[in-house]
Amino acid sequence: MQIETIRLRDFRNYHSLILTPHPGVNILLGQNGSGKTNLLEAVHYCALGRSHRTGLDREVVRKGAMIAASGVTLRKKSGKTEIAVKLTPSEARKKTVFIDCKRAERISAMMGHVQCVIFSPEDLMLVKEGPAIRRRMLDMMLSQLSTAYFSALQQYQKALEQRTALLREAKRGITPDPVLLDTFEEAMATPCGIIMPLRDKLVKQLAKIAAEKYERISGRPNEMFRMTYQPCVPETSNPVSAIRAELKKSRQEDIRVGGAGCGIHREDIGLSLMGRSMKVFASQGQIRTAALAIKLAQLETFCAETGETPILLLDDVMSELDMTRRTRLLREIEGVQTFITCTDESDLDGCREKRSYRVWMDSDGEGHVQEESAGDEVMKPDLLHDPELDEPSGK
Repeated sequence: MQIETIRLRDFRNYHSLILTPHPGVNILLGQNGSGKTNLLEAVHYCALGRSHRTGLDREVVRKGAMIAASGVTLRKKSGKTEIAVKLTPSEARKKTVFIDCKRAERISAMMGHVQCVIFSPEDLMLVKEGPAIRRRMLDMMLSQLSTAYFSALQQYQKALEQRTALLREAKRGITPDPVLLDTFEEAMATPCGIIMPLRDKLVKQLAKIAAEKYERISGRPNEMFRMTYQPCVPETSNPVSAIRAELKKSRQEDIRVGGAGCGIHREDIGLSLMGRSMKVFASQGQIRTAALAIKLAQLETFCAETGETPILLLDDVMSELDMTRRTRLLREIEGVQTFITCTDESDLDGCREKRSYRVWMDSDGEGHVQEESAGDEVMKPDLLHDPELDEPSGK
C-alpha cells in the first residue's frame, strides 16, 4: 500500500496543499506548532474518518473557512483508489466521505481502503495509562480490518449513551421505564457478539508477534512480554446473554453511580513482563520497548490479514527512543511507507530510502511544505478531482 498524493484544502493551518510523498520514509522537519502533525492527521482522516487528536471535527477546519477537505490517492495491489473526507461542521451533514470521487452513503464504507498504524508520544503511555488508550488502539485497528466491527461499535456506543442518560434521570429521582432499559441493554449486548470475539482474536495475534518483537528490540530473551485480553464478562461462548444478564443485575448500582459498570467500554489488555504487571514494575526503557513492539506487531498483523503493508505514521517519537531502539525501528520498517515528524533530521541517521520536507508557518499562520532533499523519483499520479471538494471555501 502506498500513498501517491496527499491533497488538503483548508485543513488545520493549510489553505491548499498537494504533496507527492516518497514510497519509503518521508521526514517532516520543522518547529513545534508548524503543522507537521496536521499532515499525519490528514492521512488518519482518510483511513478512519476521524482525527487521532480530537473528537471535534470543527477544530480541523482552518480559521475563516467553512469547509475542510483531506484526500489521498492510494495505490494497492488491486489498483488505484482515491479517498477523500469533506468536513462541513456548520451543515446538517457534517462529514462526507468520497470513494473514487463518489459520495459514500456511510462513513463505514471507507473502512479498510486506507490502513494506517500511528505511533505518537501518547502511545508510549500504552503501559502506564488507564484502559481507554489500549481499547482505543484495538478499536482503531479493528475498524480498519472489519466494517462489521466498526458498525457494531457505533451501535454499542449509541445504546450506551441512551442507557446512561436514562440512568442519570433515575439518579435525579425520575423512575426509568423498564421497557426502555430492556431495549437499550439489548442494543448494548447484541453488538458484543461481534466485538468481543474479534478483540479476543486480535489480541492473541498481536501478543504472539509483540513478544517476538520485544525480545528482538530488547535483546533480552528472559524478559517474556505478554499481552492478554481482559473481557468484561468471564470468557464465554455466548457474550450477548452474559452481558445482557450482567446489565440487568447491575441496574441499581448503575443508577447510583450514573453509568454502566459492565460492558465492552470497561475492557482492557493486560501487559506483563516475566509474569508481573508492567504498570507496576516496568522501567521506562521496558515501557518504550513494549510500546514499540506492539506497534510493530500491528504492522505485521495488518500485512497478514490484508496482504497489504499499511501506512506508518510516527509522530515525534524518535526523540523519545534511544539510538539502539531507533536503529532497530528503522530496520523493522524497511519497505513500509512511513511519515515521520521530527525537529532534527539526525534522529533518522541510518535511514536510506527517504525524502525530507521542511514544514513552516508564515506570518499569517498558513502552513507550507517544501521538499529539502529528494529520494528516488516518485511517479506523479492524477490528482483528486471532485466537484464538491472544489467548491469555494466560503471565506
